Amino acid sequence: MARKSLFKKNLGFFSKTIFLCNMVAVLFLLLSYAASFINPKTAWLLPFFGLGYLPILIVNIGFVLYWLLRRPLYALFTLIPVLLGWNLLTQHVGFRSKVKDVGKNEQALRVMSFNAHLFNEVNEMPSTTIRDKVVSLIKNTDPDVLCIQEFFTKIKGTKQMSDRILAESGLQDYFFEPATKSEHEGYGQVIFSKYPIIHSGTITKNEYGINRITFADIVKDQDTIRVYNVHLRSFGLQTEDKEFIQNPSNTPSEDHATTRVGRKLKYAFERRSQQAEALRDHIVATHYPIIIMGDFNDTPMSYSVNLIGKGMKNTFQEKGQGWGVTHYEMLPLFQIDYIFCSPQFQVENYRIIKQELSDHYPLFADIRLTTQDQ
Repeated sequence: MARKSLFKKNLGFFSKTIFLCNMVAVLFLLLSYAASFINPKTAWLLPFFGLGYLPILIVNIGFVLYWLLRRPLYALFTLIPVLLGWNLLTQHVGFRSKVKDVGKNEQALRVMSFNAHLFNEVNEMPSTTIRDKVVSLIKNTDPDVLCIQEFFTKIKGTKQMSDRILAESGLQDYFFEPATKSEHEGYGQVIFSKYPIIHSGTITKNEYGINRITFADIVKDQDTIRVYNVHLRSFGLQTEDKEFIQNPSNTPSEDHATTRVGRKLKYAFERRSQQAEALRDHIVATHYPIIIMGDFNDTPMSYSVNLIGKGMKNTFQEKGQGWGVTHYEMLPLFQIDYIFCSPQFQVENYRIIKQELSDHYPLFADIRLTTQDQ
């Protein structure tokens, strides 16, 4: 006599329906994993699954709990795919208890990244106050290397933000090549350093105005270290787009808004992948230990972030705690700012500084160069 199938033997109609929905959720989860290693130019729909990783993961965890209560064996159909993505999950969440900040190790290099949003007003705090607080934060954090994206400064006169940071922070050298400038002011990316900068430049391939990649070679003791300041292509969302994402039901023409936002997201996914490839080519030609930090404008599930981080240490994954949110303005879910370093570095500390001085949180890591492969 033919043996009854698992479904016919154990599941009624309702449970079969739940199981079918469960399998769809598992498929979506696997597609979100695929977004991390398949180029969006090849499969443009995958990055949208990567962007939706958190709600997809929560739904799948819900199914695990459901089956543990109803049919524990069936929970494995979801639990195994969740565990398969453990490495990706730990790029989002640091599963470690909060430890007391023991301070800066003088043998380590403290590297800090911050998208300053041009020092624009935040939460009705005026720009002048923002500047004061940013300078105070830099002074208190005491970074050895500081990368700022969307940096704004006067070119001449007493209001040069670059000179003020140098004067008040202990940083000694900097490289600033404005993406846009006039006779009086400029904005773009800047790399500050306590150590001499002996070489610097910009990766011009696939740059998009303010969304570009700069680099500087610094000399600490006898070691030369290359630092990349990354600002990948943004989504370019306008106020109306952000309002639609937050409250889609309040949009009069929802279909048109969905198409418009979807097109912008698709374009940005593809352009970031091109920038990531250009950076990867530059990294391959570099023989120094490397630090990469900045605003990647993409999540840990993205192709661009994983391509750039390939073979590198992710400082959040090494020492981060809790959910790694670095951008809080629109949907307070996303980690889009990162600090990566070569395997020669030992990661000793990582912090996201929860101060709202921009639409991004500042972050820093303490890393120590242990060996050097040259």
